Amino acid sequence: MRESGAGPVVRDVSPPVHAVRLRRWSIVALVAAVVIAVPAVVAAWPASPAVEVAPAELRDRVAASGNLPWSGYAEASGGLNLPDVAQFSDVTTLLSGTSRLRAWYAAPDSVRVDQLYPGGERSRYTTPTGQVVWDYGAQLLTSVRRDPIVRLPRPDDLLPPQLARRLLSGTLPDDPVSALPSRRVAGVDAAGFSVPVADPRTTVGALDVWADPASGLPLAVELRTKNASGTVADAPVVRSAFLELDQEAPDPALLTVQAAPGVGVTRSPTSDLFGVLGRGNPQAVPASVDGIERVPPQRGFGAIGKYGTTLAQLIVVPLPADLATSLLQNIDDAGSAGRSITVTPPQNALGRVANASAGALESPLLRLAVVRVGDRAWAVGGLVTDDVLDRAVADIADDQAGAP
Repeated sequence: MRESGAGPVVRDVSPPVHAVRLRRWSIVALVAAVVIAVPAVVAAWPASPAVEVAPAELRDRVAASGNLPWSGYAEASGGLNLPDVAQFSDVTTLLSGTSRLRAWYAAPDSVRVDQLYPGGERSRYTTPTGQVVWDYGAQLLTSVRRDPIVRLPRPDDLLPPQLARRLLSGTLPDDPVSALPSRRVAGVDAAGFSVPVADPRTTVGALDVWADPASGLPLAVELRTKNASGTVADAPVVRSAFLELDQEAPDPALLTVQAAPGVGVTRSPTSDLFGVLGRGNPQAVPASVDGIERVPPQRGFGAIGKYGTTLAQLIVVPLPADLATSLLQNIDDAGSAGRSITVTPPQNALGRVANASAGALESPLLRLAVVRVGDRAWAVGGLVTDDVLDRAVADIADDQAGAP
């Protein structure tokens, strides 16, 4: 394995543009786009922060920490207990295993994240003009033009700063915030706060964050679920924490791909499955689901439906019919993690009743349903309860009434 911090050796052999292959992505990945999270072991002995800060003020500092530079090593782990779907093992591993990440962050558009493996690494460089993905094992460099805002999780989403800010952005201004005991994290006496989430539509029960009280940089994050009665779990289902941290601006050379002879280069318009599915007709998804109006779609990705902006938001994307059939079969094979959903078949424009079916895949945090009506299909999911998901499925099917 090359020395940490060294860039890939590159020679432009200009192969054709590679299409993103649908079958390499996970059934779980479809819903995981809304959470973008999975985390780690925290060095959690008591500490005494040098700077005293009120919990609400610390929350505001964390939310505003996106321009703070840093570099460090973090571990992220998740206990989502996702079923093992062989063809989707990449994302399942990301959400249910441990990720080891070394990162350099200068600004939101100047980032490098190395996901470390026993025999190599995979690096993603974010630049003002796009992204570059370096696969050490394949000796391949891929330039990515653009991914949608609503997308599948990536290793860089699991880092404590990104994870904390993303999850906090889904809480409500009137959600209460309380102090947590301080922790020693990566050499910093971190102050902590907890935000319990009262919204009954989401499975998220509480978000716990520890941050540098002086700068507001998030250092550790834990996410806990709640059950149908609203009781918050004692143990977190998601954790992320720094083990090493430097809060100085990283060397710019580490954020730039170093060109040299040795590997191939390719280009792709997107590295994300939603980036492929979302380029269709904006009318492919409903105007509202479960009483929530659709958020105006991102330009270029009109077929991605986003409903709401809180942790209870729902995401809907159209699916090719053959992929939907395969996913429904996987749900049937998922045992206790899968269930069928009764769908009332709508009538089409000719007054005929279309065939309709739906199934859901579940974990303590995530819910995903696949809906098929005639030859059309969709995936819908989020960090939501069963009843929210079932109503969304019914709305998607009803939206097809009178369709050609």
